[in-house]
Amino acid sequence: MRIYIHILVWNDRRYLPDLFASLDTQTNRNFSVRILDNGSTDDSYAYLREHFSQTVVARNVRNLGFAQGHNQLVRFTLEHLPESELDDSAILIMNPDMILAPDMIERLAEALDADSHVDAVQPKLYRAFGEHPGDETLEETVKSDILDTTGMRVKKGWRMVDRGAGEIDRGQYDAVRDIFCVTGTCALYRATAIRDVLMNGEFYDGEFNTYREDCDLAWRFRAAGHKSAFIPAATAWHYRGMFGAERQSLWKRIINRKGQRPFFAALATRNQLFVLLKNLSLVDLFLSLPRIMCGEGVRVLYGLLFEPKTRKLLLAAFSLVPSMLRKRGHVQASRTEKPRVLRSYVR
Repeated sequence: MRIYIHILVWNDRRYLPDLFASLDTQTNRNFSVRILDNGSTDDSYAYLREHFSQTVVARNVRNLGFAQGHNQLVRFTLEHLPESELDDSAILIMNPDMILAPDMIERLAEALDADSHVDAVQPKLYRAFGEHPGDETLEETVKSDILDTTGMRVKKGWRMVDRGAGEIDRGQYDAVRDIFCVTGTCALYRATAIRDVLMNGEFYDGEFNTYREDCDLAWRFRAAGHKSAFIPAATAWHYRGMFGAERQSLWKRIINRKGQRPFFAALATRNQLFVLLKNLSLVDLFLSLPRIMCGEGVRVLYGLLFEPKTRKLLLAAFSLVPSMLRKRGHVQASRTEKPRVLRSYVR
């Protein structure tokens, strides 16, 4: 299986040495790295051109967002991939702030090869911490045993959360298992499955910009009959920016919210509403409406009252509703799984 690694870089210079060092140690060498610089204003692009010029396939003059950037990379790979090689190719979508265990790619590739019914796999991700007080590179890297994610879990209000996030790894997630969806942080997809779920030529919904685009994709991916799996033997570490433990108090959630960059917090709130609008069946909306109102309703109210950026973005979101409804029609028309199958993942 040939693997194409897609990395979207935006002001990530300080993480790149650790990332490439871990790529150099991979036991599976049957991969190509493809990087798009998404309008970096630090020296990320200069560093890549100097040290890893063969990996850079494009550069945007401004930041187009996570979704559009990765759509560009997906289009590039699919357009340059011969039809005869499509069935034996996979795309690893990965953040730049990662450190991979030496056998991570090998373990993920083996999992896809072993089960033809699975179309996406993800590793066990831990949190990494580093100090970089004004320096170009991380002075010290701490690879912790705190879990970052073991796959996405669907809560009863249809909000997806990172399973196990914030927990100390004691082996409680050491079983290979079917999951609703893989994380957008690091996951390996069959190229044929990616091509199958493209919507108007897009892998991620470009109008999401950043945040929750992986949840939207995951719903469409699963509804189209594509299964995902968690592979605990594959491991990596992630320097996460916006982080929240899976289980935390309301007060802790508010504190975390206040620590987020206002624009990104606003996008996360708006995009979750778009995820529900595009993907939730009417039956599930009726069954889950009280929980949705308690969850998303409270977030929206908090944003309207206390977050100017969120208030502005939510009001502007009305102009995108017709586009989201058209996409909803596409999602529902291409669905092959019954809603009750997706409902079985809700916990």
